[in-house]
Amino acid sequence: MKRTKVFIIHFQPLELFPPAMNMIDYLGKEKNIQLIVVTNKKSENNPLSEYVPGGHVKIFRPAKQADRSLARYINYFIYYLSAFFLLIGHHPGTVMYFETLSSWPALMYKKIKRKNINLMAHYHEYTEPELYKQGMFLTRWMHGIEMKMYNRFSWISQTNPVRLQMFKRDNHLNEMHETGFHVIPNYPPKSWIKIEPKDYKKNKLKKLVFVGSLGYKNMYLQEVLDWLENHRDEFSLDVYSYNIDEKAKAVLEHNVNKNIRYCGGCDYQSLPEILNNYDIGLVIYKPFSQNTINAVSNKVFEYLSCGLDVWFSEDMTHTFKYVRKDIYPKVVPVNFSQLNSFDFTSAISKENLHYEARPFFYENIYPEMMDCISNDKVGTGI
Repeated sequence: MKRTKVFIIHFQPLELFPPAMNMIDYLGKEKNIQLIVVTNKKSENNPLSEYVPGGHVKIFRPAKQADRSLARYINYFIYYLSAFFLLIGHHPGTVMYFETLSSWPALMYKKIKRKNINLMAHYHEYTEPELYKQGMFLTRWMHGIEMKMYNRFSWISQTNPVRLQMFKRDNHLNEMHETGFHVIPNYPPKSWIKIEPKDYKKNKLKKLVFVGSLGYKNMYLQEVLDWLENHRDEFSLDVYSYNIDEKAKAVLEHNVNKNIRYCGGCDYQSLPEILNNYDIGLVIYKPFSQNTINAVSNKVFEYLSCGLDVWFSEDMTHTFKYVRKDIYPKVVPVNFSQLNSFDFTSAISKENLHYEARPFFYENIYPEMMDCISNDKVGTGI
């Protein structure tokens, strides 16, 4: 059986980006696709397990993360050349890359093959023009090539419509045909959806959980810890983070008591089992960039899928789209800078509410991507 060759370029180690792993898992199960993925090895200091996909997937990791600048640039050189020659060797009909930092091999391959391939790009984050200017030369250079070639792409996607509109405005793409632009939210798999409601007891200690990258300056960590100090009888907090800055880690360890725990990192595949032990998931970003203000964290959907209520920072204006207080699990905006005035009694109440599973899983959105890939007429192989 002939399979369409699809080539994915993801410079950052996949283990750090659950949405990328989800997409690979989905495409790898398609019988008519042969998937080739080029990424980096994760740092040896990273405790996460190496991601190993199932299905028809080959993963290449020609380089690895490095701390020292010279080693880092050597790894860039090795990675980009390896990815480019792997593209030439596999001659796929569809190439998809994630973020500007992954773009160079795909852009060069498109220049060589011209109309013979589908070139697709997905952006985990929205990057403001000023951030491109302030970033490293390599990213600015690649983005300059991107901007000259966007009109030759088959697919460009962001994680929500607000980010997509800002991306189009920044890159002067409003005249491009709308069919080339797509919104692909960061949903978990359908298998995460909790069928039965969580056991709710009115007077029990409510267990809060935070999962994900954690920074002290750009998140309301200190505010949450100060609030918990006054509510030890009502709430506990567990934090799971492998990407945590030293200040945040030190503050957590200083505040450790029977109600606060820092639990280190956890593999993405372990999250459903872990989250099942909690009642409320926290999303605590401060408004430090347009990317954050206009974000809907993938943790919102992951918490909901596992039956947890979500308390999110009201600075994240686009997340208000998902607010629900008339069913549970609830999605509740919180002013984390004014927690002393937060009506948590109302927020945790389930009185007269019914449970309703939320349909946020990736099997509902990736078929749109498959339609683009299926239009590929070249680059097939055995």
